[in-house]
Amino acid sequence: MDSLLPGLCLTDFSPPSDYTLTLPFVGWCRLDNIEELCNLLKIPPAAKEPEIIIRAYQTWGPQCVEHFIGDFSFALWDPERQLLFMAKDQMGIRPLFYYQQDGLFIFATTIALIKSALDHVPAFNEYYIARELRNYPPSVEETFFRDIHRLSPAHYLILGKDKPLEIRRYWELTKMKLNQHLTEEEYLAMLRVQLNESIVCRIRNKKTIGCQLSGGMDSSAIAVLLSRLSDINAIHTYSFVLSDKTRAYSEKGIDERETQQLILDYAGLSRLTHHEIEEFHFSSVFDQMQTSIRVMGGYANSDCIWQDTLFKKAAEAGVEVSFSGFPGDEGISNPGGMYYYDYIYYFNLAGLLSHLWHFRLGGIKQILYYFRFAISGTYFPGYKAIQKTRDRLNPNTAYAKTLKDDSFQFYPSFRKWMKSQICRPHTCHRTESEGAYANQYGIETVYPLADIRLLQMVYSLPVRLFRPKPYSRALFRNLCLGTLPDKVRLQPKFSGAMTLAFAEYWKETQARELKDYKLKNHTGLMMESDEMDRLDEKVESIGKYSTKVKIMDYIIDQQWTEGKSSSKKEPLNS
Repeated sequence: MDSLLPGLCLTDFSPPSDYTLTLPFVGWCRLDNIEELCNLLKIPPAAKEPEIIIRAYQTWGPQCVEHFIGDFSFALWDPERQLLFMAKDQMGIRPLFYYQQDGLFIFATTIALIKSALDHVPAFNEYYIARELRNYPPSVEETFFRDIHRLSPAHYLILGKDKPLEIRRYWELTKMKLNQHLTEEEYLAMLRVQLNESIVCRIRNKKTIGCQLSGGMDSSAIAVLLSRLSDINAIHTYSFVLSDKTRAYSEKGIDERETQQLILDYAGLSRLTHHEIEEFHFSSVFDQMQTSIRVMGGYANSDCIWQDTLFKKAAEAGVEVSFSGFPGDEGISNPGGMYYYDYIYYFNLAGLLSHLWHFRLGGIKQILYYFRFAISGTYFPGYKAIQKTRDRLNPNTAYAKTLKDDSFQFYPSFRKWMKSQICRPHTCHRTESEGAYANQYGIETVYPLADIRLLQMVYSLPVRLFRPKPYSRALFRNLCLGTLPDKVRLQPKFSGAMTLAFAEYWKETQARELKDYKLKNHTGLMMESDEMDRLDEKVESIGKYSTKVKIMDYIIDQQWTEGKSSSKKEPLNS
């Protein structure tokens, strides 16, 4: 496809070839409400996503995205209006980046592909780097490069020949009309139906299915439901486990292999198609960093390179789609400890009395904490002190005095807090990174617990369903009655449990291999190595924070050109 506008390029998208489209279209899309859309648009039910999206745009214009449910990022060209229209799904599962500078506009599903279309390394984003050095989470739009931006979840973009770039939000997480007087079991029945649907629509037309199985409740529940909703012989499960080599490095000593095996037996899944991963396939930390540059384009806050080994192994089994239990903790399986915030915020006296009856003296303390947090502006008073130990930003830079962080800010109601968790940037950052690593091997990543229909239903429930009594994560534990064996359903949530069982081993390996690495510090934003080492000694982190900085420094150094173009390349068109 030729450039749509002077200086505008299409990259990393492949239009379908099985039928003729009426508008130039490229995209990476899975729509889950195809039947509904086909009825509304009066087109055959066998229509595929590109045809549906184009017809929807022709019918509703940019507002077409308000009708879409699924994971998608796409772009289409409207020749009549001379407009480029781009959009991204509500949770930001499918990535979409764009570059705009000096009359040139490029978009792609990865930063690496945008870089390959340029004749120079784009300028680094010093603000982004400074926030990373402070351990402050980035905004959803920003990337490692100043002029490469991420299209935000639930937004669309319009750009015309004589029209400046315009970005608009089209969706917001809001309460749905839900009967507030049902029994607990009636609510749970509704959730079970929607959870099943969230899984079924993600296995459509897939012959070989992969499922990450950590041993936690979220991934375990998905594995069991997959065994009931699809061909059990087509399912491969993947778990990170400790080995004799890595067990000694595990600080918590938590090995979830027993739980993983219990789920396999309970679900009737074959142990022959269960794959245990004991180590990464990287030959060294330098091999790992080069992979990050190749796939992610640069340093990324939520780089999921630890999944690369899993996807590589899954590709060997011909897996087409990989299921994950993320982001369960942010939504349907959140701990629920703040459920009573709504009772205070909405002056619900009956709710407060119920809370006190369930928690007695503890309930009084929690209510007092609420007002303490409201005054301080955060529900994690010790957060700032912890962040100081993680600070690796050069104190002599301008950013050292101007950067602000609003992590763990206080939200006056449980529902507002839950929305902040469900829609936080990390969800988009992590899923797009996992998707980039999986897509190398032709694998699609899916997240049924991020289905917006499920999340909206969870967001609309009476808060009493989240009450952490007699256990935390009460909603999900009760939902999984009959889905998970009680030994798994009622297991405690260990703060030290990790999806990546041998994380400590790899962190120590990284620190050891980078011990003699000398910082280049091209940007001047980093502390001196000696000062970082002294800070690491105070927190006994085995080089945890200095290693992160060295990795970032290496990735910068590999692309540093001192403002000079390393080679001249024509922008790519596809």
